[in-house]
Amino acid sequence: MKIVILGAGALGSILAAHLIRAGEDVTLVARGERAQYLQSQGITISGLADFNINCPVVTDPSSIHSADVLMVTVKTYDMESALAQVRHLDIAGVFSLQNGVLKNEQLTAVFGAAKVIGAAAILSGEVLPAGTVRFTINQGIAIGETPTGISARVEKLAETLERAGIRAAAAPNIQAIEWSKFVSWAGLMALAVLTRFETFKFLSDPATALIGVRLMRETASLADKLGASLENNPPLPVQTLTTVPEQQAVEILRQTGAMMKSQAPAHRVSSLQDLERGRHLEVEETLGYVVTQAGKYGVPVPTVEMCYRLISGLNRFI
Repeated sequence: MKIVILGAGALGSILAAHLIRAGEDVTLVARGERAQYLQSQGITISGLADFNINCPVVTDPSSIHSADVLMVTVKTYDMESALAQVRHLDIAGVFSLQNGVLKNEQLTAVFGAAKVIGAAAILSGEVLPAGTVRFTINQGIAIGETPTGISARVEKLAETLERAGIRAAAAPNIQAIEWSKFVSWAGLMALAVLTRFETFKFLSDPATALIGVRLMRETASLADKLGASLENNPPLPVQTLTTVPEQQAVEILRQTGAMMKSQAPAHRVSSLQDLERGRHLEVEETLGYVVTQAGKYGVPVPTVEMCYRLISGLNRFI
């Protein structure tokens, strides 16, 4: 399988390294100092896996002409400019592992609906100051035809990732999985950025857990308006959190926080990592998307809107 990965941050690096080690034909599109580092040092993975491997890296996407699959891992705010550089590619399929649900609309606008595959990842990693990547969570990637269904190409992609050491599964209900992840992410991202705490801290505290529940419930109300169902998938049981009484949902988040304190006390949401390094935040295409769509469909999202405005204001000074 000929694979092009657009984006060489933690997620793109983890995917590229594992796929190359498994014998796949991978080209990684990178830029700037990150590209120079990878060209000279290769990709070094630590944590859940520990290895170094050389990787074909290109800085000019126009030198690539075709691929069986394009995997997009750039930040949401880089999506439009990144896609403009690869819209010439002759590809059989494309999927994005970005946060949010706007991604599939953007891919469809460039490549057409028939080539877009739904995907959601519960993977976590961090590019360390030295340039290596610490791989910390490998709960898996769900892949499916949008909005629902499984095909031969989806099964092949899942098998390829699984064989490479990235947990993956073909999912007949990918829209529900994508929205479920987004609902949980909306709460986690906002709390992480506004408190600047490790994840277990803001989940454990009753006051911040309450805000998290309200963020998720409001985002879930938009999903419902758009006809997207929710499920109890990792990292949080969002279907339960958005249907049980509010205080019960708070207690579920606090229990999750207690578990993370014992199992992953240093875990920080990727947006907090970006904030600490002075990088722009993924807010306009995520929380901003919720606010815009909620206004369009008349769905009240006061907590999301307040957090969106605080974070977007913060983002302008980064």
